[in-house]
Amino acid sequence: MPAPAPSLEVGIPSAWNNNGKSSGRLIGEIDLAATPPAVRLGRSYVRELVGQHFGADRSELGDLELLTSEAMTNSVLHARPRRDGTITVSVLHVDRYVRVEVTDGGAASPGQPRPVDEALPAGGRGMTLMKALATDYGTCRGRNGTSVFWFGIGVRDGWRLP
Repeated sequence: MPAPAPSLEVGIPSAWNNNGKSSGRLIGEIDLAATPPAVRLGRSYVRELVGQHFGADRSELGDLELLTSEAMTNSVLHARPRRDGTITVSVLHVDRYVRVEVTDGGAASPGQPRPVDEALPAGGRGMTLMKALATDYGTCRGRNGTSVFWFGIGVRDGWRLP
């Protein structure tokens, strides 16, 4: 069995990859229609929520906003919505990390095209950005066939820890 890849991060909570069951303190959660306009709403929600929770300035939340946008766009473009037509965005505080989860209805069926009026431009840069900016990220199977994509970033110096 090969050795695990070295990590530059120390103390990443092992609970981050626990089969869809998040640990940590839920800061907030919102259900949004699984449509392109939801990406902007979700990004704003996460920015405001984390800003208020940690006393962080908007200028300090750029990476968080960008990664939230990428995770939500991926869900809207490449997955099915949940049965009620929504995706859920959850924000958790885990130790010295912020974890954002996007829950959708799971992988879209092959050949299931998105309606033309819901198309977003595909850039293919999401995973590159995740690798560069997130402390950690992953995906797991949720309840009822749902899929949860999550990423975490470290709490920045100067943010107030509640």
